[in-house]
Amino acid sequence: MEQDKPQARILGRRNFVMGIGAASLAAGTAGAVLSGTGQASRTDGVAEKAASAPAMTDLPRIAWEGGPEYWRRFGKAAAAGWTDPAFFPVGVFFGRPAHAKHLKSLGINVFQAVEHNDPLSVATAEGMFCIPQDEFTAAEIGEDPLAVGLLAYDECDMGLGCGGATTQESLANMRAQVDRLRSRNDGRFINANYSKGVLETFWARGTMGDFMSVVDAASVDNYAYTSPHTGVAVVASAHWPLGVPVARSATYGWLVDRMRAFQASPGVQPNWMLVETAMPYLTEAGASTILPDQIEGACWSAIIHEARGIVFFQHNNDGINGNYSLVESPLPRQELIRTAISRIRAMAPVLNTQSYEWDFGADSDTMLKAHDGAAYVFASLALGTEPGSRTFTLPASFAATAVEVVGEQRSIPISNSTFTDVFPFEYTHHIYRIPVALG
Repeated sequence: MEQDKPQARILGRRNFVMGIGAASLAAGTAGAVLSGTGQASRTDGVAEKAASAPAMTDLPRIAWEGGPEYWRRFGKAAAAGWTDPAFFPVGVFFGRPAHAKHLKSLGINVFQAVEHNDPLSVATAEGMFCIPQDEFTAAEIGEDPLAVGLLAYDECDMGLGCGGATTQESLANMRAQVDRLRSRNDGRFINANYSKGVLETFWARGTMGDFMSVVDAASVDNYAYTSPHTGVAVVASAHWPLGVPVARSATYGWLVDRMRAFQASPGVQPNWMLVETAMPYLTEAGASTILPDQIEGACWSAIIHEARGIVFFQHNNDGINGNYSLVESPLPRQELIRTAISRIRAMAPVLNTQSYEWDFGADSDTMLKAHDGAAYVFASLALGTEPGSRTFTLPASFAATAVEVVGEQRSIPISNSTFTDVFPFEYTHHIYRIPVALG
């Protein structure tokens, strides 16, 4: 493969979306009546709290795929360690094998799709898990133990990559491809990346649930921070709350909700979120480069909404951060991204437990988990809300007098089962640790 082929392929797909696809969206959906409420926020999982809050172990749970145990059904992933509670997938889309060592130093542990300009072993020799696409033949992949999955298609829900002229043709092509990959019977899971089909506007109408269910794990890309055309597409979704700005961290959590909405049982399969790391090959007017703080905020919003993995799209054309922005951007920017990834991976043993439902209060997105004698509250700002202070109400069974703010060297006192903290920016997020008796 020529060195510039990845850019030509990805840029070609994006030009299609911005041209024919965007025009179709404008004609077919832009005039639709939009919902004024959108989806319920993540804190709406419990409509009413009992007068006397139950013990934590009695709280209802958020539906999930089973955590690390999900991967036990796939021989290659299980043997490679994906069942380890300390493992959390942090990937890069279409990584170059020659960059594996550098990307691993940043905390990346998965290539979702692999550039075909080096042997796969160049990446796996560095300990990088790989999910190769069909540019790699079965013989090229061989028995490589770190090639844990196979990528069916990228953005087939939009008819891209899989050749369908209609959504039904695209779905049929996706099913045929998945059947071909499964026929290898090689112990690898089947993965796909999707895009605007989850918006339920122009693309994949009536078929998105089928696209989600045909694979074992799925991701979605919609670059809300950097692409004005993505903003137009998101606003056109009947599920988007009227008047809410799109270029916010909370949008990435909303996109995970959209993925879960297309699963017969929400969370029955892992959902991964793609987050851009610069300007993702955009050519439209007003396109911008995401900031490191926004990258981190988008990741945590997705995780708080039950994303089971994060994948970064590093290809870039802003003229500043190189074509491979995780490899070529200025070192201070890389260091900020490395720190953000390390914070995610450090919390893997907690993230890999099933979440509890609890309404902590208004205007925040929250996720409640328990691990090793403590409850953990992950919090960010809810969609359509502004920065400022937030007050959190804890279950009455929590007897602690203070919460530790993880990674921030501070604690906050608890009074009458509540505590208050400040979220100065739309991308601000906090993790709170509270000692509790779980039994």
